[in-house]
Formats: sequence, C-alpha cells, structure tokens
Amino acid sequence: MSVGQWLESWDLVLGTLFFSRLLVYILWDKFSLVVHTRILSGYIRQIAYQFWVGVEWVECAVELVKEKYNQVLVYYFNTTEVRLEMADILNRKLECGTGGPKATLGRVHIDNACIQLEAGNSSDTYQVLAQNYQCWKCPLEEAWQSPVLATADLSQVNASYSFQVQTRYSTVLEVVRNGNSSCNTTHHFEQYGVYQLDLNNCELSVITKPVNAFLPIFWAFVFLCLLAGLRLAYQSVYKTAVFRRFLVWVQLRSESPPLLEDEEAQDTAQLLDTAEAAAKKARRVKSLDAFRGMAITIMIFVNYGGGSYYFFNHSPWNGLTVADLVFPWFIWIMGVSLAISTQSQLRNSMPRKKIVLRVIKRSIILIFLGLIINSEGRRNDLRTMRFPGVLQRFGVTYMVVGVMESLLLPRQYPDISLRGMLGPVLDLTSSVWQWLAALLCLGLHTAITFQLPVPGCPTGYLGPGGLADNKTHENCTGGAAMWVDVSVFGSKHIYQSPSSTPVYHGVAHDPEGLLGTLTSIVMCWLGVAAGRVLLVHQEWQSRVKRWVVWGVVCGLIAASLAGFSQNQGVIPINKNLWSISFIMATASMAFILLTTMYLLIDVYRFWSGSPLYFPGMNSILLYMGHEICSGMFPWSWKPLGNSHAELLAMNMWGCGLWVLTSYVLYKKKMFLAL
Repeated sequence: MSVGQWLESWDLVLGTLFFSRLLVYILWDKFSLVVHTRILSGYIRQIAYQFWVGVEWVECAVELVKEKYNQVLVYYFNTTEVRLEMADILNRKLECGTGGPKATLGRVHIDNACIQLEAGNSSDTYQVLAQNYQCWKCPLEEAWQSPVLATADLSQVNASYSFQVQTRYSTVLEVVRNGNSSCNTTHHFEQYGVYQLDLNNCELSVITKPVNAFLPIFWAFVFLCLLAGLRLAYQSVYKTAVFRRFLVWVQLRSESPPLLEDEEAQDTAQLLDTAEAAAKKARRVKSLDAFRGMAITIMIFVNYGGGSYYFFNHSPWNGLTVADLVFPWFIWIMGVSLAISTQSQLRNSMPRKKIVLRVIKRSIILIFLGLIINSEGRRNDLRTMRFPGVLQRFGVTYMVVGVMESLLLPRQYPDISLRGMLGPVLDLTSSVWQWLAALLCLGLHTAITFQLPVPGCPTGYLGPGGLADNKTHENCTGGAAMWVDVSVFGSKHIYQSPSSTPVYHGVAHDPEGLLGTLTSIVMCWLGVAAGRVLLVHQEWQSRVKRWVVWGVVCGLIAASLAGFSQNQGVIPINKNLWSISFIMATASMAFILLTTMYLLIDVYRFWSGSPLYFPGMNSILLYMGHEICSGMFPWSWKPLGNSHAELLAMNMWGCGLWVLTSYVLYKKKMFLAL
C-alpha cells in the first residue's frame, strides 16, 4: 500500500473510532462527551483571553457567538441545555395508568408521555377524549373516563387517574362532563414528561420535566461536523508543499531496483491502462454517483429505523418526510443514468435490438430480486406472499422507459450551434414521442384515480380510510389505487401495514402498487430529461440554468396541485399514492439538489463527493445487503433502553458500516452490475 492510499484510509478509521466512542458514551456515564467538550472549550477560552489581553472585541465576539448559538438551540431544540443524562439515554423509568375503572400501571415507552388528572367535582362524571392532531378529520376517541373506586390502594388510584398520550405529534384533548363538552385544548407533549390536566378548565401543568427527544440529533450533527472537519483538515495537510516533499522523500527512500526489459514493457502497459482509466474517470460526472450514494445512504438509515424519529419515517398519509424522498430520488437518478448509458451504447454502434434485450433482462432480474426480498424472514407462503415491492417498481419502470429510450434516443446529438433557434431546446424537441408517452401515463393515472368506481367508496377518493372523514369510508384506504391492486393481486398479496395504519387504521394498501407505477414512469422520464441536458449541452452554465428551470417549474406544479397546503389541495402530496404532486415535488428537489452537487463536485471541485460517492458506485449491492442483513449484528442489536439516543447511534452505526463496506469494495474494484 502506498503512502497516499494509507493516508486516504485514515478518515474512515477515524470515523469508526468516533462511532465506537459514541457507543461508549451511551453505555458508560464516566466518559461524558459533554463534560469533556465543556472543559476543552473552557481551556481554549482562557488561552484566547490570555493571548488577547486587553482586547475588548474578543469578549464581544465570544458573547455574540454564544448568543447566536443559544438562539439556534432554542429555535430547533427548544432548550439551551444540551447535556444528555444517562437516565434519559437508557430510558427513564416512568409508570402511568391506562385510565378508567380497570386501569393498570404500565411503563411509559419512547414517544409517550403521562397525563395525570386533577379531580373535579366528585358528583360529576368526567370523560377525556383525545386524538392525534395529524389524523385529518378524525373523531375524538375516549382516552379516559372517571372511575368508581372501591379500594384505597394507592397504585390503583394512580392507575385510574392517569393515561398515556403519544408525543410525535400534537394531541387534541376534550373534557366531557356529564355528557356535555366542558373544555378542550391542543398541546404537543414531550416524551417521558408527566403533566397534570385540570378537568374544570383543561389547563395543563408540568409535574415531571420531559426529555428533549431531539438532543441526540444535535450531538449527531456535531459528530458529523467533526468527521467533516477532520476530512477537510486531512485534505489541507495532504495538499501542502511541505507534506508533498515529504512524500517524495519517502518514495525516493523506498525506490525499488531498476526494472528489466520485460518488466519495463509490463509497467508501460500498466501505465497506459491507468491513463485510460483516468481519462474515463475524468469524463464521468461524479455528482451523479454522489447523488445516488446520498439516496442509498439515507434509504439505509431510514430503513434501519432513523432513530425512531417521525420525520425519518414515512408520513402517515399526506405530506413529506425525509423517508418519503429517497425512493423517488432513486427513480429519478436512474432516469439520468439511463439516458447517459443508452447514448453511450448507441454511440458505440451497438444495435438497438441488443440494447432493448439488455434492458428487458435487467428489468426481469430486478423484479426477481424484489420477490426474493419480499420472501425474506419466512414470508414465503405463496398464499399470502406480497407481490409488489420497491425493486419490482424499479424493474417495471426501467423496462418501460429503457425500451422507449433505446428505440428513440438519437445515436449522437448534433452541435446545438448548427440547429439555429431550436438548438437551445434540442433536449426537449428531440424527445417528442417520449413526452407524449409521459403525458399518456399522467392522463391514464388521473382517469383511473378519479373515474374508476370502487365498491363501497366514493369515486375519486384519495383518503386513508379508517378514522378519516369521521369513519365514513373505513375500508377505502387509497381508493382506486387500492382497488386496482386488490383486483389484480388479491387483498392478501399486498402490503398489510401501510404507514397510515398507526394513525388512521384502515385496511391494507400497497404504496408500491400498480397505479403508482404510472407516475413513477413519469418520474423516471423527468430524470431522463436531466440526463439529456448533460448530453446536449456541454457548458456547465447551460446545464445549471436548465436544471434550475426544471426544478422551479416542477415545484410550482406540485404546489398548485396541492393547493399550497398539506390536506386541502386537489391532488395532495402523497407518497402512498405516488400522486402527481408528489412526483413533481420530489423531482423539483432532485433537480435543485443535483444542481448544487454538480457545482460543488464537478464545476468548482470544492468537494470530492466522498464518502457518498462510494455507495453510489454499488447501490444495488448495498440495497440487497442491508435488506438481507437487517436485524443482524453488527448492523443492529436489541436496544438496551429503547431511547432515541441509543436508537439513533445504532442506526447511524449500521448505516456507517455499509458506507465503509462500499469504500472497501470500491478500493478492491468490486462492483455489482446487472
């Protein structure tokens, strides 16, 4: 191993050491990172004051930074105290009742709080109704009713006059006295907090201070910033003239004996191969691989649990979370790569028929791999096995778009300067048939969604069913999209636990169903449009301008269809349905994000794309690997305390191991290609 390769591996070694240090921090209170950070910052501050004695602007600058720092903490975390206590990390021991005459005491788990009732008039009968604020147009449900106790047992009294509420979203509470609504309130409770509710006026007071669930994210951010800082420091040192001279001196000291003639010939051939590989690498747009790597990295993180934060899990129905972005981004970047690879094959005079057969072969392999993933964990009973899935959606989308592009994409784009007025829009005018096909998919999707009669459901229903709309359409989850899948596959062969179930309940619905495939095909073609921009326009300014325009147009279409709201638009942004507004919103983000990464990585070369570049080179292997190894050690383990801090550290560790794996595979030049 050369000195340069040895140094390049150090940033990954340091990353592994820091992950291990974070685990030690969780399991052993003596090694408190917060205390050490405060001591170190105190030393640095003292040295700065001693060095700049008598200079008042230093003190002013420090106070200003401290003030802004506290403002950021209050804005994002609602606190200026960021220390994590071990009792909070390993799950605070807290018990709460279930309410009512048959209530029992149970432990308060993650993302839950306890509400104790302040007794009202003993002659009145009270009832507390509650509902998740995220549950759109849902009826309030009974959370507690006044008990009739025939015992003085303190534990029974505590159990009967308390109940638990979720803390992921705000909660609507209503007190009913003697059958009539008395008062109501909406509050966002915090986990492991104990609150007291006054039954007379719905006033809430804090008895036990809750645990801030978002502080682990703050420390995860600090940790990632440290890794990035170490990487930048390493690059800065590595590029200095002094360090370069030192490397040359080491290389000269370790020079090998003169080569023989056959060895010289072999070495010359190796140099030519290396030069050719370097030339290909220089032509490659690294930001595409970095974008793909970012998508697979986030996907692994959220699939492993995302620290059990709601924004790292799929949205209950309408709206967007981080977890909702990665799948459409994958579809989009697949379209970008498809345009570039197809053009490369056509430019090399490969017959179109051969390219089509290759596309079909890859699609069938993807569908087959998806079925294998669906059968993992003994879910291989053919009577209930799920047929749709992520890789199946990839396969069908790739087949439709890939076949059309293989047949219609020009073998070589002419110089835009020779096309006159049509030159600047050549990337659009050269793909008329593809855009007609995309519009056909959108029209067919819209017609089926709003015109297909669904038994027992209103035509054009887009809701989650269950509790929504006051339980008037309980069995209509997904409307036409659900009915198409049930009609084709059967109700037992689709996804049984959609993200809407915990909030709305409802029936089975598959987010990777058939109807959503139409919009995913359009999403892929939007990616192909970004790829055509790369093929037609050689100047980076032209590429950036067009991507930004695409991003703005797609974003405006999405916002208009959604009515600039979460639930009240004509077509809300919905990942479960893969609505038109959903693909437009995620495509808009993809265009803008690729533009940013392209400028940073390929134009200004401010960032090499590492470490996201490495997962992007082996995305299929990482997807299959993380799905098969999910729940296995060392990627995950049974949590000791089931707290956000431990879950976040564990999920970051598992994701980091896959990034490390991709780096090792990249260094060994091992890539999985279908």
